[in-house]
Formats: sequence, C-alpha cells, structure tokens
Amino acid sequence: MFNQMFRFLTVRTRFRLWFPEAGRSTRHLLHREPKFKTLIPFSSSPDPNFTVSFLETSCGLAPSVAIAAAAKTNLKFSTNAESVLSLLRNYGFTKSQIAVIASKHPSLFTYNAEKCIKPKIDLFVTAGFTATALTNLLSKYPFILKSSLERKLSPNLSLLMTILSGDRQAAASAISRSAWILLLDPNKRVLPNVETLRKYGVSDANIARLFTWCPRAITQEPGRFSKSVALVEEMGLKPSKCMFVIGINVVSGLTVATWERKMKLYRSLGWSQEETISAFRRSPFCMLLSEEKIRKIMGFFMKNLKWEPCRLASLPIVLSLSLENRIVPRYTVFNILTTRGLPNTKLSFPTLLLMSKSVFLEKCIDKYSDVVPELLEAYKVKL
Repeated sequence: MFNQMFRFLTVRTRFRLWFPEAGRSTRHLLHREPKFKTLIPFSSSPDPNFTVSFLETSCGLAPSVAIAAAAKTNLKFSTNAESVLSLLRNYGFTKSQIAVIASKHPSLFTYNAEKCIKPKIDLFVTAGFTATALTNLLSKYPFILKSSLERKLSPNLSLLMTILSGDRQAAASAISRSAWILLLDPNKRVLPNVETLRKYGVSDANIARLFTWCPRAITQEPGRFSKSVALVEEMGLKPSKCMFVIGINVVSGLTVATWERKMKLYRSLGWSQEETISAFRRSPFCMLLSEEKIRKIMGFFMKNLKWEPCRLASLPIVLSLSLENRIVPRYTVFNILTTRGLPNTKLSFPTLLLMSKSVFLEKCIDKYSDVVPELLEAYKVKL
C-alpha cells in the first residue's frame, strides 16, 4: 500500500526531476526552417524590377508580397526562373501552391531546375507519393527542395519507408506533420529513439504509429525522449499497447509547468491525484485539453446528468468530445427518448455519446422517426 501511495504522490516530483528543462518550450523547433546556402547566380548589378515582375506576373504574388520576396533574392537571369516555374507546373503544382513557394523561398527560382530540383521531386514520385500528396507536401515545406538529395532526403526517406513498411500514405502524413524527419541526421536522433522503444518492448507496428501520429516526438533529443518513455511506463501504460505511444506523444509535448497546471486544475474540479493518473492512462489526451474546455464539459455533466467527478475520471474520453456539436445534441435526443419511455432508454448516455454518427442516427433517430417526428429537428437545432 505504501509503495502504491508513494508512486502516485511522487509523479509530479518525478516529472520535474526527469525534465529539469521541460519548462522551456521546444515547439519553436518544429517550425524553424534549416539554413541553407542559396544558389544565387553572381551578379554585380541586380535587377529588382525583373524579380518583382516575375514573382507578381508569373508566380501570382500580390504586389506587396512580390516586393517583400524580391528583397530576399535576385532573379536577374530569367532562364532558371522560367525553367523552375515550368517544372513545378508539369508536376501538377497549382497557381496558389506556386505562389506559396515563391513567397516563402523565392531563391528556389534561381536553381537549375533539371539538376537541383527535379531529382528531389522524382525521389518522392519514385517512392510512390501521389501527385496530390507530393504537391501538398512540397508547397507546405518548400525548403525540402533546398536540402541535399544524397546526404539528407534519400537516406531519410528510405529509412522512413522501411520503418513504415512501405506505407506511402503514412510516410506522407509523417513528413507533413514534421518535415524535420527528412532533414536531421538519423544516427543522432531517430535511430537511437527507435532503439529505446524497442528496448521497452514496443512493437514495430506501434513504432510506425508514433512516426505517423507524432514524428516530432521521435525526432527529440535522445536523452529527453528516453525520459518521456520512462515516465509513460511509470504512469502505468504498458509498452505492448497502442496507448503507450499515445502517452509518449502527449508527455513529449508537455512542459513541467503545463503538467502541473493540469494536475492542479483536475484536483480543483474534484479529482484526486490517483484519479487524474488513472484518467491519463485511459485517455492521455486529457492532459492536452484547454482549461476552458475541461471546465465546460465537466460542468455540463455534473449539472445536467448529476455525475460525480470520479465518474468522469473513469470515462475521460468524453472530455475530448465537442460540447456543442456532439454532447449537447445527443443529450437532447437522449432526454426526449427517456421522457417518452422508448426502448433506447436502456442504453446509457455514454453509450449513445460514443457511437459513430451513422450508428447514432440509425439507432436513436431514424428508428423513431414515425413515433417522434420532431426528434431529428431537435437534434439538428442543437448542432
């Protein structure tokens, strides 16, 4: 009993000890773009007029945006610029996508299209990326096209495809969430972190899920990543289960201050520390919800359904649902069914709440459309 109490009472202490620097947010690393040398042809007399004109007329930038982008580069020679533009169009990039690329990285239009850009695009084509996935990815992260094909893109994409068992859609999803997975040295972060997961007994399938759901976590500094994994196990999640990598996803994105603030919030709403930890095991995402959302949903259940806080702690998944678009409309239907004494009153409200939309409509609305014709309207009004 003492060991169990000690375990729960020291979770906060362990979090602080294991993550002494976690109070400092690392989210800025997710969006910081790498620095690359820009391959701009030498010119002793830049021609800003051509640059602005090209970016505005050919790439579709607004005048003010074109002027701002022109300050970053020099497109004096039109040959490369026109070739890059033609190449992007041939691969299916839309006008708006080209405009985004031009505004973010106008220096790409100084590159040799055939030698510097085409091979990198072809890498993704060969890997099986659809035209839509390819253009969406590269317009979102055009700096990928500035990275080394031989040293970065090719080996990292190959590694990712191997880990994901050749699942192209999963690879596109992972890169879209964090392009850094293609740019970092895999020997310094990705591979050591994969090895850590395997030491804990995480299956290859669940490792692949972590790459797809939260590649940011897998690219963390190995020391911090190891602490995240250790804490998730200490919280009682089993490495053999899918929920374990979900826990890693959550913990790796939290600072000490955020963790403590959420623990304090749940205690103020009636949960004990043990109940909060239990709720985390059931639904780790409960620690990522905003204070406003938590208060509103817990308040609704406690006021309208007379639930005790401990009951919500046993079903924390409901905290992640939309109050306006799911909980209130379905409660309205449940209330009508209960009042009329119809058969579905045997179903508990949590059961109705967690049904898919199609099943809910079939079992709780369509089934009674003749008996309670106003049921659908009452449901829609609350949406």
